[in-house]
Amino acid sequence: MTNLRSPVKLFQFPRMFAIPNLSPFCCKLETWLRIAQIPYEVVDTPDPRKGPKGKLPFIEDAGVRIADSSRIIDHLARTRGIDPDARLDDGQRSIALLVQRTLEEHYAFVLAYTHLLRDEGFRHTRTRFDSVPAMMRPLVTALVQRQIKRLLWKQGILRHSDEEIVESALRDWRAVLAMMSGGPFFFGDEATGVDAIVFGTLATTVLTPIESPIRDFLRSQPGCLAYAERMLKRFFPEFARASRAA
Repeated sequence: MTNLRSPVKLFQFPRMFAIPNLSPFCCKLETWLRIAQIPYEVVDTPDPRKGPKGKLPFIEDAGVRIADSSRIIDHLARTRGIDPDARLDDGQRSIALLVQRTLEEHYAFVLAYTHLLRDEGFRHTRTRFDSVPAMMRPLVTALVQRQIKRLLWKQGILRHSDEEIVESALRDWRAVLAMMSGGPFFFGDEATGVDAIVFGTLATTVLTPIESPIRDFLRSQPGCLAYAERMLKRFFPEFARASRAA
């Protein structure tokens, strides 16, 4: 199906570091758009409350706003007639779903902890509040952190020690890495939707200056950092150049 539509408007957090986005869900969606070769325009949106569901990312397509990265991908695949997963068999689709559940419904909460609460992360990510007037910045920063702590306590992550949280994340990644093929992409020679998911979470972990035992572990794994850098070079060459320049 030929795509004659106007570019999709992609609303996401402003960029940080030499990666598409610090948010794994924003990074996932933009990566999928590039894999699918769907034209889009980025709209920097610091406040997620502006989204239809109070979260980022969301898109505007032909005047309609759609939230949730997975729902957005389903919508765009259906309306554009584009499916990067078309060649996958049932077994591969099942693996992709399990990888998605592992990274998006567990590891994503670990990222919120390591990047926004842990001192090693927050000293880098606190710059996201620079757009807030200086007088209000400490109050807004404290409020956001309290909200994150409340969310992670209800979810359960924050009820564990730092060591336990880190170990749970390492178990996530050991399982995911065991499923990856020896090819350039997750399932071999061509990128599919699961590559957007894996890269979205991997980039914010290994391609940023945020230190953690999880980052150290992943960087030590054969081919893991090379995979992240290969995805960046293939689909986001502008960031790959910026990373080399830095």
